[in-house]
Amino acid sequence: MSIHINMIKIAVILFVLFCSSAATADKLALIQSLTHCNPNFFKEVYANKSELQKYTNIRTFDKNKAYISVENRTDTNKNYTYFKIPMTYKNLTIKGYYDSAMDLGKMGKYYFWGFIIDNDINEIKDTLNFIDWKNMEDNLLYIANPMIRNINDEIHVWNENTGTVVGVKTIPAPDTTEKLLLLEKGANMNLLICSIQGIVTVELLKQERPDIK
Repeated sequence: MSIHINMIKIAVILFVLFCSSAATADKLALIQSLTHCNPNFFKEVYANKSELQKYTNIRTFDKNKAYISVENRTDTNKNYTYFKIPMTYKNLTIKGYYDSAMDLGKMGKYYFWGFIIDNDINEIKDTLNFIDWKNMEDNLLYIANPMIRNINDEIHVWNENTGTVVGVKTIPAPDTTEKLLLLEKGANMNLLICSIQGIVTVELLKQERPDIK
């Protein structure tokens, strides 16, 4: 009888541990939130800040939003941070965060934010198969969810970008702003990042990237 009771206790403990592990994994599934490339991502970071603080530095702002900080988003040597220990999402190993800002004058302003992932780019693409990826360069660059807006549109308006040439390596049309999700194989890191580029006004930046002051 005591053996039977002990086995039940062990089973209960294992079940609790499994549920706790599953809950933690779910909390850290920020990849899916990022792929929408909207400011709700920063609310998700805030909602999971207690867990995320185990991995990296989290800064809170606007009471219900938070972001992962890098040393200097305008410096290519300081615009990323590696986590203390990697996070996981399904079979992906998330090892850091990338946050870059560039002002290219007449070519527009470019902002990038997202995760550094320690997996092959095609493995990342296959894992994120709920996304409709567009192949820009085999094994080097894929994009998804391309959006565009005109400078005269209402601030919250985004339209599907059906242009045949869209992406980070092209210059947005005059008086427009583009937004899209990028999966890029870099020289030193593979990136799953959002991009907003072109005419980025102070008002639009405040809406899309509320973490930038």
